[in-house]
Amino acid sequence: MDSAAVAIRIFVGSALAALVAALIVVATMGPVTSRKLAPSISVSIPVLKSPAALQKREQSRQLLPDTYTTLRVATPRRASVIDNCFSADSGIISPASATENAIVAAAQHRNWNTVRRMLEAGAPVDSANDAGVTPLMIAASHGETDVIGVLVRRHANVNYKDLGGRSALSYAVDGRQLTAVQSLLPLVSDTEITSPGERDLLTAAFEAGETKIFQALLERIPETTLQWSAGTRAALESAVRADDKEQVRFLLSKHIGPPISESGVPLIAYAIAKEDATMFNALIVSGGDPNLLIPKTAEKEFLALLKSKSLRSYIQDDGGINLLMLAAGLGKHEYVRALLDAGADRNRTTARGTMRPLYFAAWTGNWRSIQMLLGSGPMPDQLRLEISLAKQNMTVIKDGKTILTTQCSTGREGFTTPTGEYVITDKDRDHRSTIYKVPMPYFMRLNCRDFGMHAGVVASYPASHGCIRLPSGVARRLFSEIPVGTVVMIN
Repeated sequence: MDSAAVAIRIFVGSALAALVAALIVVATMGPVTSRKLAPSISVSIPVLKSPAALQKREQSRQLLPDTYTTLRVATPRRASVIDNCFSADSGIISPASATENAIVAAAQHRNWNTVRRMLEAGAPVDSANDAGVTPLMIAASHGETDVIGVLVRRHANVNYKDLGGRSALSYAVDGRQLTAVQSLLPLVSDTEITSPGERDLLTAAFEAGETKIFQALLERIPETTLQWSAGTRAALESAVRADDKEQVRFLLSKHIGPPISESGVPLIAYAIAKEDATMFNALIVSGGDPNLLIPKTAEKEFLALLKSKSLRSYIQDDGGINLLMLAAGLGKHEYVRALLDAGADRNRTTARGTMRPLYFAAWTGNWRSIQMLLGSGPMPDQLRLEISLAKQNMTVIKDGKTILTTQCSTGREGFTTPTGEYVITDKDRDHRSTIYKVPMPYFMRLNCRDFGMHAGVVASYPASHGCIRLPSGVARRLFSEIPVGTVVMIN
């Protein structure tokens, strides 16, 4: 055998021996935990071993640089072992196996010195284990901002996601690591925060009580780009309860539209239905739209708050119900007034054009709402009419004094005039009944309904089909002097 062959055999044998020795050293050495740089937070680092997971892992690695043969991490006693393991001419580069990558294992043990040396020796910065977890994700979960900086400078992919769809920013949020979140935020795309997928980072931060992280995420988002989520709705409610008007406006400015529930019901509609004046006022004062509509797909939770079956029916069948109709239909005159003051349109109709806010108010018999929606009407202590079914008479009271008393004739048996508080909602000088085809001059309709006061035959007993008949002269005078919006009390 010539000297060249001998030399080659010796070289090959030495190389194999060195490699075996390196593997034995690495396998037998125990991990050494590096100095603790941040509070210990328990964060789940997934490790998947199923065949399907491994196949998905192998497919995901096609987007990453070539990886190296994986080894168990150990504290190096000889720097040359690590250097040689990742040296391009060591002859051991091969596709990644189904076991943990050495640099990821070192990161999981928080052995950051080993991670740095592996990077210097040529280990890919985006190496990942079977679950797609990278060193950057692990560093983020522990708030290791120095290591994050090292990995980022080596062009670690900050938007890369593990097999569960979690990015390094997700790991930082889950780990409650504010400094790591602040380090990563300038580097990630907006969709990392605004995406409505499985990982709603704002909700995760808020539910964890990490208000500073929540605020940092929110500040990073451009205005009018967010969709409302459970987290941002809860944050809005918290700001309202704390009377933090600035935060309320800030949250509203970040979202595309007004705050709504999952089915699209405006939160201000919930506030009206629940009589939550604090939430209502906060949203109106902050510029909330007073003409918002309630969708036909309103959730059962919202519909259950509405005692009026007719109101629920109009929401589900007709559509086009707005906030003013809702407040009027619930008889909540304080909310009617506030919505009108904020610019609500009193002339809007439902989708089929059959109902206006005034008609909803008329259902309830709430004279205050009716007057507001009419736009006028004296207070009852200034001017009102009182009708007694028992005495069959009418009294006009002005400023506490009776100025007129007259006989009247109300509905006979089977057509009894209903009792209650009503408002004169419109007048018609030459009205003619569409039901009975008879003239009803000087007609003054009550609550937009099918009965009212008018000139007619006045018997000494109930004789009408429900209307209040008045002597012709009295009807003419009232028609002229009593304004629309005047309260009429029937008892």
